[in-house]
Amino acid sequence: MYGKMLIPITRTSNLKFLVDFVNHFLKPGGEITFLHVIASELFTISPAEWRRAMSTISTTHLLSASEGMRVDYRVKKSLSVAAGILDEATSGGYDLILMANSTYRKHLKYIFGSNVDEVIRKARVEVIAFRYMDDREMRYNRILIPTSGHQHSVSAARLAEQLYRQHGSDITVLYVGDSNEEAIKALKPVSESLTAMGIKHRALHRRGPVVETILDEADKGYDLMMIGATERPLYYQFLLGSTADRLVKKAPCPILMVKSASTQQ
Repeated sequence: MYGKMLIPITRTSNLKFLVDFVNHFLKPGGEITFLHVIASELFTISPAEWRRAMSTISTTHLLSASEGMRVDYRVKKSLSVAAGILDEATSGGYDLILMANSTYRKHLKYIFGSNVDEVIRKARVEVIAFRYMDDREMRYNRILIPTSGHQHSVSAARLAEQLYRQHGSDITVLYVGDSNEEAIKALKPVSESLTAMGIKHRALHRRGPVVETILDEADKGYDLMMIGATERPLYYQFLLGSTADRLVKKAPCPILMVKSASTQQ
């Protein structure tokens, strides 16, 4: 769980969803900062821009106050939204940046959106990016964790622990590949991590095209897919890794991505 979260917000943010989601991962007594960034090259901010910023912050204040959270609210001017978020994350001592958007705001050029993608690439603290569905009530009964055997999948399993504790989630770890030996090797790190945390789960080995097979499994009534960003240097053409990028774009259910601070390049 996290002690100090930074949550960037805009006028289109689903604030109720964000506040509800935070409850799963915030430590008792932890702190949240809601940040609204005004992107401008001007020395001063226009009254209209300040009014829009204050409107966004005031709505968040009403929601978070009803939940009894320790919350701070900040408005920052920066040359870009992403730059403002990254500057606050660096200077504020946060241990997580949490960002979320709707599955219906997909763009062919970006994975989560231009600002979110830039923050994921450059942030020096842990990042969670969540894509939810506007027309679906969020549930955590069934969770799918695809894995290729690398450490980033263990980061997703660590977050799944919190959902399991609060919802009794049914967790499935999935590896797609032809070799039984490779399947055992790939499933072992995540399975051992979950077992060490006392979490019941099942491990699946499927054969077939990797992305299509994962999506086919996810379409079997799962409430959430959880993935980790690749540890490869992020100057590659993919944001999270080729498989993860495609999963985020095509997932038939809400999807959560975690990028651990240790994977920053």
